[in-house]
Amino acid sequence: MMDCLKQPVFIVGDIDENINLSLPPSSGEEYIKRVVIEAQQCADVMVADIDPSCRKQPTKSYIEPLAGCVQAPPSLKPTLEWQQYQVSDFSDVRLYVSQMKDEIQTSKRKWKPPDIDLPELNDKNAWINLCLGNDSEEKIKPTLNTSFCFNQSTVEQVLEYLVNFVEAEKRIDHKIGQWIYTLLVILEQPLHPDMCSCLRSLARACSIIRADSRELDVQELGALNLFICLVARYFRQLDLADP
Repeated sequence: MMDCLKQPVFIVGDIDENINLSLPPSSGEEYIKRVVIEAQQCADVMVADIDPSCRKQPTKSYIEPLAGCVQAPPSLKPTLEWQQYQVSDFSDVRLYVSQMKDEIQTSKRKWKPPDIDLPELNDKNAWINLCLGNDSEEKIKPTLNTSFCFNQSTVEQVLEYLVNFVEAEKRIDHKIGQWIYTLLVILEQPLHPDMCSCLRSLARACSIIRADSRELDVQELGALNLFICLVARYFRQLDLADP
């Protein structure tokens, strides 16, 4: 089998190694002969002669590992039963939304898209203002009906904007919390690495806010505990979970 592969494809006859290679070949046969001559002049193994002074030394890069969640003060830590209930309830909401989408797609449920104008996806400030309700007309609210207008690229990008906002502001505004919950409900799985990192950042930011010395109202504390719980226990980032 291998011997047949070694047989020449073209019969070019005798080769005159004194052919003047500076002149163009006069025929196809002569061109093949030149190829054979040039191939015979090539070494079986080629090694590049590199000047060591031209090589750049590798730059040392240190990757600082991201820390887990900050432990909650005993008085603010949710119970395991509370966390289990929240995960179960969240799972039920996601299942309900999934069924609604299927019914809309199969025309079993009537759905009229809301008359809304969404900002450009790359306009971070416009999305933050929208989610905060700074739009004077306040057309867009964090409802499931509105969320059905979002494709997954929009869901992920807006969620990233909101997580960055929470990290910078070190607080969770009520409307921001509503939007984050709505987006988590319609976030598709499996998560890709960037989205997984975004959710982990959300949980860490919530734990830092919760551990702050300032007094938290019941509503904000509930949102902080809820997002840590969902990221850790529903989206399976268990190393971030409250015990």
